[in-house]
Amino acid sequence: MFPTTVTTSSASARAGDVLDGRYLLLRDLGHGAAGVIFEARHLYTGRFVAVKMIHPSHGQTSTGELRARLQREARALASIQHAGVVDVLDGGVAPEGAPYVVMQMLNGRTLEGLIASRGRLPAIDTAALTLQLCDALDAVHRAGVIHRDVKPSNVIVVREPDGNERFKLVDFGIAQFDSPGDEKITKVGAVLGTPAYMPPEQMLGHDRLDARADVYSVGVTMFECITGDLPFKGGATQAIAQALDGAPPPPLPTAGLDVPPALARVVDRARAKNPAERFASAPELANAIRMALPGQTLRTALLLPGAAAPAALSPQQRRRTPRTPYNTPVRIAFGDDGVDARSEDISEGGLLVVSRVDCPANRRCTVRFALPMDGKVVSVGADIRWVRNEGRAGLRAIGLEFHDLAAPVRQSIAEYVRLMGRTE
Repeated sequence: MFPTTVTTSSASARAGDVLDGRYLLLRDLGHGAAGVIFEARHLYTGRFVAVKMIHPSHGQTSTGELRARLQREARALASIQHAGVVDVLDGGVAPEGAPYVVMQMLNGRTLEGLIASRGRLPAIDTAALTLQLCDALDAVHRAGVIHRDVKPSNVIVVREPDGNERFKLVDFGIAQFDSPGDEKITKVGAVLGTPAYMPPEQMLGHDRLDARADVYSVGVTMFECITGDLPFKGGATQAIAQALDGAPPPPLPTAGLDVPPALARVVDRARAKNPAERFASAPELANAIRMALPGQTLRTALLLPGAAAPAALSPQQRRRTPRTPYNTPVRIAFGDDGVDARSEDISEGGLLVVSRVDCPANRRCTVRFALPMDGKVVSVGADIRWVRNEGRAGLRAIGLEFHDLAAPVRQSIAEYVRLMGRTE
């Protein structure tokens, strides 16, 4: 028997509901600025998918714009058709009036989580993943789309059936989409994006951006991968002030990081404040990377067991049981306090999570999250074994070790890890 179909708006959609008579919502995957994403299962085919709906916190004043953006995102994704861009599979408006977009379900780790947990990534791995990202962005730009929000949290690394790693670009919610007759949604002068990764022209609210805006964001992402930190320090206000102050951007530091000077120059040029001084396109940036690393085999192995990382994990940080990527919101509670986080991977032994809220190490807590196989929300006792926040402004990686795990919970996690295949 199928659960009851949702008959209310997306504001009340929850795990266990059926959307539009077709998609069983299994668990909350996360929230963005304008949308909430569920893992779901198509009731006829059995395929697991990701369903994006309008965020329930938005009121009626913004609903029209958000609906238009959701439809625009679906059209943009459908027009691209590239292995490095998340696929859109379906979309529509449910009978009760809730718009939704259905995308492929990506079981992988965010680039943001990899940087947070490891401190930083090798320069060669950074170059390899950037080549994939440039190839995807070339397809995006040729389709008349500017992403406008390229950053590590919007890049997912997944393992393909052949064992190779693929980096997928996601979240086109604020993309600029050029199409004949396409209605302009955003007011002139409105600033959308994440300040730390935005080029100056985007911060200034320029009406139309071009490929060089995404090139800048890729440059900042490369800087962060290699150093574990952002070029501009401080919060959003400070980042904007430094980006607009007229001074040259801080160069990529190379001391102790094993970065070829030619690659450092590529990263610096991609982050030029003046668009005319940047690479004109994603392919031009990719070609510069190849020229900076002649003869290098540029391929990543970030999800493989024993994958090398500049900041090696301590014995306390190494998982003793097999794990696999797993993304879901997490609540870490201790006494009357708590921390909201997002998981990056799971094992029978515990969770690796990332959070923008500080969290005390070596403390017992209760972890609330949705199980991977059925979406059931459980509360599990755990110890906070370690917290890594060095280098990454505002983001902490947290290692949680379960204790007194109930047999059904352990079985659900073990089955998921077995089905997905272990990683590091």
